[in-house]
Amino acid sequence: MKRIVIYQKSTCGTCRKEKEYLTKAKVSFDEIDILKYPPSRGFLEEHIDAGNLEAFINKHSKPYRELNLAKRKVDKSDLIDLMLKDPNLIKRPVMIDGKKVYFGYTEI
Repeated sequence: MKRIVIYQKSTCGTCRKEKEYLTKAKVSFDEIDILKYPPSRGFLEEHIDAGNLEAFINKHSKPYRELNLAKRKVDKSDLIDLMLKDPNLIKRPVMIDGKKVYFGYTEI
């Protein structure tokens, strides 16, 4: 059976909820600390939909508020630059299930 990879943050309630769900569902997973080892630029470029950037942003994060992203227009490239500078902007958890990638809590 393949293992799921989860980019997560230990203090993230949504990440904990996802891990609890996967554990109860008996799904094996490996955890990666998203702050220490964020996804690469190539990964983000491949998986972030330029037509729906809002779906990939952690709107509850401090940098989201500080950068006033609710009122700013940023394109995909600029958003990825910001995410790489501060991975707290990436919606968590990020789960990789083979070729499928999910941002945010997902019951797979």
